[in-house]
Amino acid sequence: MSSSDLPRPGISSFPLLADLPPEEAAALETLFEEKQLVQGKDVYREDESARYFYFLLSGTISLWHRRGSKEEQVRLLNPGEVFGEEALLGLPRRHATAYVESEAAVLRASTESLRARLRFLPTADEILRTIARGRRLVRSVAFPFLEPDEAVFLATRKSSMLLFPSLAVPVLLGLISLASIPVIHFRLWPQWAYALSAAGIIFSLAYGIWSALDWGNDYYLITNRRVVAIRRVPLVYDDRQEAPLSMIQSVSVSSTLRQRPLGYGDVVVNTFTRPIVFESVPHPTTVARLLERIWKDRQQTEERNQREEINQVLAQRLSGVETAEIRIEETASSSEAAPPQTEPLGAMQTRLVNGETITYRKHRFFLFRDLFLPGLLAVFGLMLGILNTAGMFPIDRPSGTAIGAGVLLAGLLWAIYEYVDWANDLYQVTPEQILALHRKPLGDEERRSAALENILSLEYDRPSFLARMMDFGTVKATVGQVSFTFDEVNDPIHVQEDIFRRMEAKKRRVAQIQHHQRSQEIADWIETYHHMTRGETDSDQEKE
Repeated sequence: MSSSDLPRPGISSFPLLADLPPEEAAALETLFEEKQLVQGKDVYREDESARYFYFLLSGTISLWHRRGSKEEQVRLLNPGEVFGEEALLGLPRRHATAYVESEAAVLRASTESLRARLRFLPTADEILRTIARGRRLVRSVAFPFLEPDEAVFLATRKSSMLLFPSLAVPVLLGLISLASIPVIHFRLWPQWAYALSAAGIIFSLAYGIWSALDWGNDYYLITNRRVVAIRRVPLVYDDRQEAPLSMIQSVSVSSTLRQRPLGYGDVVVNTFTRPIVFESVPHPTTVARLLERIWKDRQQTEERNQREEINQVLAQRLSGVETAEIRIEETASSSEAAPPQTEPLGAMQTRLVNGETITYRKHRFFLFRDLFLPGLLAVFGLMLGILNTAGMFPIDRPSGTAIGAGVLLAGLLWAIYEYVDWANDLYQVTPEQILALHRKPLGDEERRSAALENILSLEYDRPSFLARMMDFGTVKATVGQVSFTFDEVNDPIHVQEDIFRRMEAKKRRVAQIQHHQRSQEIADWIETYHHMTRGETDSDQEKE
């Protein structure tokens, strides 16, 4: 069969649209045309008129945004994603440049025909607009934790219906403060009343800005690898919770009597640990349906790849061709601890990459906090010595000198103890596991480890304004029913990214080994059966 005889990829080949009603899917199919894109060419340029909406079938597309005289790459798109969402959202101009990084195939539909047809396709309209708004959100907000080859299928935030109630108090306060100015003038109130009104206006503006930022600070992402919930309270709190798609157990929707008429609700993603909740998102049923489809498509893709590997191994066996041995390093047992760090961290260093092992210490803020009291004691001892030398200490000089030196020495020894105690607490991420080492100087030592493939979910927490300002927090990895924490580490976002990258790489290696072993076992069974049946056939022919 020639390539021209193969069925053309259609809308139904995209997981996000796989659950469309048949009549709506058929109506959409007639709108989209397939187009091949040549590497090194622009699909469209920033500020051009938005004429087409695209689905990426194969290849890679990069999006670039102009900042001043330079263009910066803002996203790399992978197969399965959409772009050109301005056409669907009714925006007249492109907000970015789309560049073909590698030869690509797309499905595209013109703005006029797509928007006109979607008026009569309610399910498709809601799904496509939800996807398009998500694409716009991903383009406008930086998510640095995403991997370059990680496709964002859906992004959303809290419903705008929640923004208006949160602005009610600051708007009311601002109006009252403004209305009080003419009252103060006509009633000849003292000048401090004007200052009070101005303070009310300033406070209402600040409160309104804070409320708007608080509403817009929470994001929920669904990628081809994980589900992510980002929750922030401006200047107060910062938390990111995530779980790989393979750890999802079920997806459900809940909405209250107040939420339902306004078209928003909660999407609850149940994992092996605590659930990840998309709070008060618009079109929750659509978001849940898309998430469930992405999750199931991931499972189906893994099963399809495994069947293809089994077919390939079996075909090679039956044709007498020796199968190539899988070239993957055997993973270490989870019970084995990684070797100790061979290269020590510097005196004040909080992160060190040594080969494939990354080592962390607690943030330096906690060192300086613990050194505060010993430092005061040492300074006090030094002052006693100075006062004794100047004859201002009410004890004779030899005794005063001994007391001052003793206090100074006690402070210095205490400070050394606190430093060693801080430096001894280490956290490590290796290609096989995560480790936490806590040692008390001249005391107990505790060492904990967990295999990367046993991690069910990851999250980080920066619980206060000080934590956000100093950029420290706690990274929590859930292993079974136990929480494995990296406490008070510097740059917890980066630490979480390090663990997730190693965790995904380890899981891919383990899955590849398991799939290969299973393929070999199945091929062995079928090959044995094939030889047995062939032997019976040969013996029957000899008898005849």
